[in-house]
Amino acid sequence: MSVETSHDPGTVPPSAFDAEPTARVRAPWITGFVFAGLGWQVASQVPSTFTVPQQIKDIDPGGHVADFAWVNTIGTLSILFLGPLFGMLSDRTVSRFGRRRPWIAVGGLAGAAALVFSGTQKSVWGVGLGYLLQTVFVAALAAGMVTIVPDRVPAGQRGVVLGWGGVPQAAALIVGGVLVSLSKGYVGQYAALAWLLVFVVLFAWRVGDPPMPRERREPFSFQAYLANYRIQVRQFPDFGWALATRFLMVLGYGLGTLYTPYFLDDVLGFKNVGDDKSNDSHLLIVVAVNSVSTVALVVVAGWLSDRWGRRKPLVSAGSAVMAVAAVMLAVHQSWGMMLAAGAVLGLGYGVYLSVDGALVTQTLPSGADRGRDMGFANLMTIIPFALVPPIAAVLIKFAGGYAALFWASAIASIAGAACIYKIRGVR
Repeated sequence: MSVETSHDPGTVPPSAFDAEPTARVRAPWITGFVFAGLGWQVASQVPSTFTVPQQIKDIDPGGHVADFAWVNTIGTLSILFLGPLFGMLSDRTVSRFGRRRPWIAVGGLAGAAALVFSGTQKSVWGVGLGYLLQTVFVAALAAGMVTIVPDRVPAGQRGVVLGWGGVPQAAALIVGGVLVSLSKGYVGQYAALAWLLVFVVLFAWRVGDPPMPRERREPFSFQAYLANYRIQVRQFPDFGWALATRFLMVLGYGLGTLYTPYFLDDVLGFKNVGDDKSNDSHLLIVVAVNSVSTVALVVVAGWLSDRWGRRKPLVSAGSAVMAVAAVMLAVHQSWGMMLAAGAVLGLGYGVYLSVDGALVTQTLPSGADRGRDMGFANLMTIIPFALVPPIAAVLIKFAGGYAALFWASAIASIAGAACIYKIRGVR
């Protein structure tokens, strides 16, 4: 795979590390970014949706809901500090390979090893350790991937670039689901997912990423890093509201989707019994419907936001459509409604996905600290999924079952739409 940019790494001046990029990236660069994104998103999304919950249920059928809650929460919360930390370290990385490439390459290789390790585990604790390693190493490669766009892509092109980048994010579950269904045993399933990380390594090898002069590296202060959790939002309210919007939107999406395997089993009665994998096949259908509808709008919405010069109305519209999908399942739970809601959810998420990414990059506080700040922004796509299992466990058991879960999803999405209008510096 050949990945090119419209920049010459040998001629990038030192000021380019702080300044907004102006030269547009070309189609080969976007192609490499899309395929790398596929490997990244499959490694990030598929285990928690397909393999980990089923692996845990096979090991502990009676306690699988609680087991999955702590495995997912511990694995995800472990990167609460590592996400921004990896971003800060990438901002300060001095190597002949650039600042972002080492993180992308090493994270991809180590993440593949963690996936293979997970497939060999026979206990809930072993599955938890494997998932912990996956999330840590995927966070490392994400530190480079989420920052390469504001580093290299001008603001007026980010909608369409992140729209294309949203395609693998939307398609990851269907691609991963197909790989899982075609592979035998957990070792084979995890190995199939690991192979896709080859695209990440290839992108890191070919993408332009000029080295940072050693004299420009700022000293790392762990105290200042910890203080940033409090100071950044207060000093830069637009960035804070962008983070709040993303957090609530992802929380709403997670509440509506993460427990789909258990919903199909517990409510609709599709179970995996012996060779009959009814739950897996129906889950794959739901994921396919959702993914296709997401992909249908993700690139168009990003392109439209670039041409229109407005981000907030599209993000708000996407969140409203997502809320409608959640309400559909809250009021009526059937297989037909599940498919209809999945399609509606995908349309809303497709609009939100590409435009929100472009909006966040336009609220970053500092060009010199893009890695750190994008690390914080990326946490807003991770922390909500860590919170979904404990919230879902309470709602399902004590607050009315899965209907309460879907009402909570709708409320979170509407709250995210409200936050977007607090941003003043982006239209």
